[in-house]
Amino acid sequence: MTLAIIFNGQGAQYKDMGLDFNQQRPVAKEVFDIAEEVTDYPIREWIESNPEMFNQTQFSQPAIAAVSLAIFNSLKEEYPQIAKAKYMAGLSLGEYSSLIASGMLTLEDGFKLLKERGRLMTEHCQILEEEQPVQMAAVIAMPFDEIKQLVAEIHSEEMPLYIANLNSTTQIIIAGVKDSIKTFRKKAKETGYKKVMPLKVEGPFHSPLMQAVCEPFKEILANYTFTTGSTPIISNTTLEEQTTEKVRDLLVRHLVEPVRFQETIELFNNEGVTHLIQIGPGPTLANLLKREENVPKCLVIDKVEDLALVSEFLEDCQINKEN
Repeated sequence: MTLAIIFNGQGAQYKDMGLDFNQQRPVAKEVFDIAEEVTDYPIREWIESNPEMFNQTQFSQPAIAAVSLAIFNSLKEEYPQIAKAKYMAGLSLGEYSSLIASGMLTLEDGFKLLKERGRLMTEHCQILEEEQPVQMAAVIAMPFDEIKQLVAEIHSEEMPLYIANLNSTTQIIIAGVKDSIKTFRKKAKETGYKKVMPLKVEGPFHSPLMQAVCEPFKEILANYTFTTGSTPIISNTTLEEQTTEKVRDLLVRHLVEPVRFQETIELFNNEGVTHLIQIGPGPTLANLLKREENVPKCLVIDKVEDLALVSEFLEDCQINKEN
């Protein structure tokens, strides 16, 4: 029985997220200290008093990563055996949390990189919004083949529309201009699928509409050093293990290619993963898994009190037996 660790992505933020870890766990406070020093953002102040700041990608990315890594370091301090997890992965932004947690990126470099990535993405989304409003939407309980067919039918140069996230068998994320999303919703409703829900995000992430960000981000990535991590990271883009040779290229592709989270979980299953620890904020990924069949057991670590559940959860897990 084996363990994998997964990290939440953008949109999982909520008021006061991670502050209990900051107050009660010195290793967590250290993560927040480093994040704020590196980014020059008052992350904890925003979390407590102004969470609306995280509606902007440039601020939400380092903040969510800070919370996730504060939780992860607290978990690792109390349960060192989780360092023997077979894999790590994340949803979108969560892949960066996994790269830092594994040691492929240092905390300092990770937060610097996320600040620069978030800035590029926000700036580009603002340009797109001025030209033609853009959007992402979650398509619920519509067969994937029908989604693909409808996207292909609607997509054009004037009405771009793409599949952006394959989150689960019952949730696919599409991205495009608002008019194409509106058309998709109308046509889906005509065929009996009513749940097409716009997402509160700045732009059409993981789609070719983000192409303009790729070259400047590639130049930024060239300044960062990646080392072999302690735990293999599964790429959102290719489902392959991240390597120091390929990681920069894959992180650029990550901007414009779909997130393949459902297939990541299928890979875990095929590799014998039986237990997942989902690290917050919030239970987004665990909620996706609840709707799936034959998936690993999943424990969410979002609050300090959740740490008390880990020992029992790992009782029949191989990494616990080896320690």
